[in-house]
Amino acid sequence: MIDATFFRFVGVGVINTIIGYLTIMFFFHIVGFSYSVSYFLSYVIGTIISFFLNRKFVFFSDKKKLQEFIKFLIAFGVSYGVSYLGLRFIVEHNLIATDIAFFAGMVIYSTLFYLLNRYITFA
Repeated sequence: MIDATFFRFVGVGVINTIIGYLTIMFFFHIVGFSYSVSYFLSYVIGTIISFFLNRKFVFFSDKKKLQEFIKFLIAFGVSYGVSYLGLRFIVEHNLIATDIAFFAGMVIYSTLFYLLNRYITFA
């Protein structure tokens, strides 16, 4: 499970996480959207970027883009749903500061998303 693919995924993930976190902070602190809307918009933007980076640089896929994109969106939906539920639980129960909770949600999302893409989307 941990091989060159994993490390390439982590590299793309680091780039995507930085972009995603900055996007969340922009929408949350500057635009003034709720944590829910900020989190969602960040993942929509990040998912589009992530599909192309993962397809080309991580999994080196040459399969049909549309089929992979549909699987990718399903993997995104599952990963996002699970991470959002975790984020919501943490925020609503004041377990940690909201800014840190965003990061915790991103870790949950990234782990699940890698596994789904590795073994389903780009398999």
